[in-house]
Amino acid sequence: MIKRLFSRLDYHGRQALILTGVNSLFWFSWAFSSYQTIYLQGIGFSASQLGVMNALTSAFSIASVAFWGMVSDRMGSLRKVLITVLVGGSLLFALIPQIPTNLPFSTLLLFLLLPLVYFFRGSMSVYAENILVRNSNELHLNFGLLRSVGSFLYTVGSIIASVSLSFVGVPNTFWLTGLLTVPVIVLTFFARDPSAAPAVKEKKQKLHLGELFHNKAYVSFLIFGFLFYIAVNCEGSFLPYFISDAGIPSERYGIVLAYRALFEIPFLLLMVRLRRKFPLRILVIASAVLMATECLGLGLWADSLPSMLLCCTFFGLGNGLCIGSSLNYVYELAPPHLKASAQAFFSAVSSIAGILGNLGGGVVYDAVGSKAFYLLVALIYFVSVGVFLLSFLGGNKKGKPLAQAS
Repeated sequence: MIKRLFSRLDYHGRQALILTGVNSLFWFSWAFSSYQTIYLQGIGFSASQLGVMNALTSAFSIASVAFWGMVSDRMGSLRKVLITVLVGGSLLFALIPQIPTNLPFSTLLLFLLLPLVYFFRGSMSVYAENILVRNSNELHLNFGLLRSVGSFLYTVGSIIASVSLSFVGVPNTFWLTGLLTVPVIVLTFFARDPSAAPAVKEKKQKLHLGELFHNKAYVSFLIFGFLFYIAVNCEGSFLPYFISDAGIPSERYGIVLAYRALFEIPFLLLMVRLRRKFPLRILVIASAVLMATECLGLGLWADSLPSMLLCCTFFGLGNGLCIGSSLNYVYELAPPHLKASAQAFFSAVSSIAGILGNLGGGVVYDAVGSKAFYLLVALIYFVSVGVFLLSFLGGNKKGKPLAQAS
């Protein structure tokens, strides 16, 4: 029956189903990988140590997205790169609990080996999103609708992981993540490879990356992204410590993630209408303001699971706007032969921000405590918004994109 229905769909319909399957099943599996911080916290990592570890993994993610982005542009195949990072990242991630934790040098061993996992894992979510964004633009698919399925399955996965954590155990979530990634890898083989530039032979040998950095709109967005992702990394990395300080059981962490993901869906479903009414840069700004509002709530009054969830509503809404607008904004600004590199450099900037956010964030969190920490994070969000506003109000209103989206 399913095979018969699938055969009746045209090419665009079949690809919409395949791409939705790739992206949504990826986020379902990713929900089970959200307990790395809980795992490290459980074996004795302080907030400062966690910050250093996350900074190291962010550094390897920079190398990862830059390297695989250039490989994708040179090969002219995003699909092959996605398969490679999915296989490598999920396999290595599954082996993390096998690193001994009861030896005198176990902490050093984790600091040496765990970041290496992120040479693959650091690019997994980037290219799982990238293949959906680019195909949605090229095939004229509704990205917000297709991506909302990913948020929904992430919500479902987070709830399942949270409920089952007490008898599954945190260490087992690592290999479960790898197992759940297998269907994603299989589906990716059938996904459409986004188009490369027409003159690929000449372009492959020499990528003119200067085209990106001569565009003021792209550079301005990189600056905004740098500040924005410092705040994002600070907000997300130390949320388990906030939960612990508030006296909330760590098992509820998955519920918090599920709740936030659920509220990504409304704006993703409305993204087509929103894009008709507002420029993408306005939607990006709105996303940052909403995420800052969550941090204000955490810093001022959240002290229980219900009050924390109320604050997280704003993060979920803001993240939905961010998912639907930021990658598409980068896509608009990049020429056809540099779209993967443009996404890769933007991701690299976010990883650099992750280094600073985690290194500084861990120290600041230990020094000032959870409430003051999240007020500072809210301030960074608002500064990023101010910088971005100034960039296009000061004479760059249209952004002069290098290439319009399809």
